[in-house]
Amino acid sequence: MKKSILLLLFLLILSSVYTVTQTETIFNEAITSYQEKDYHTALEKFDLIENEGIINADLYYNIGNCYFRINEIGRAILYFKKALKVRSDHQAARRNLEYALTFTKDKQNSENESVIRSFWLKTFDSFSINFLAIIILAIFLIIIILISIMIIHYRNRERTVPLFLTTIFIFLFLAFFIISILKWQEFHNDNEAVILSTSVIGYSGPGEDFTRVFTIHEGMIFTLERDEDNWSLIKLENGLGGWIKKDTYIRIEL
Repeated sequence: MKKSILLLLFLLILSSVYTVTQTETIFNEAITSYQEKDYHTALEKFDLIENEGIINADLYYNIGNCYFRINEIGRAILYFKKALKVRSDHQAARRNLEYALTFTKDKQNSENESVIRSFWLKTFDSFSINFLAIIILAIFLIIIILISIMIIHYRNRERTVPLFLTTIFIFLFLAFFIISILKWQEFHNDNEAVILSTSVIGYSGPGEDFTRVFTIHEGMIFTLERDEDNWSLIKLENGLGGWIKKDTYIRIEL
């Protein structure tokens, strides 16, 4: 019985190693095809990896680059956004996203954002979920150490300094914990989408009989409000809302 279990574990490990090696081989082949400007072949190979259910920021970034090279701006923006959804601190994906947005017909930027909001967004995006987890764990350990020091070494002495330091680290712990929750919510949020059709008309209701409200184009990023049959109520960055057909966009989800 034990030999059977050990054999099974060995086969599972061997299978995992083979899968990882095969994935790395395909990824390297895709990179080579991209460097040789064979973008369609590179895309096919990257798609093979994505279809295995692998969630990786660099993978999405490279897929986005392929789509950009073959002039599918909407899908390029989609994958740059997916890369940033996995790793908001992926600077290459962020640069390429901003560059790809300059090729869309609709203006999409943050020029009108306040300095404070812009600073907050950049600070928020600079932290990945994994990095935040490390920071929270480190701060938690420091708090435990400070509390232990107060109990052991400051039992009958003035505790002003260690108490002050503990208070600061508790505040930092709460601040980073809140940021982590927000990052987690952002990671699982699937209400953001990108237009893939060349142009899309937004109506005041779920049907073409309603009044035309706006026209948006490929690459436009928006928020989904709700669905009704084959229509979706969306909200644009400028606050304007309307109904569009479901087959004109794709959600930014992992």
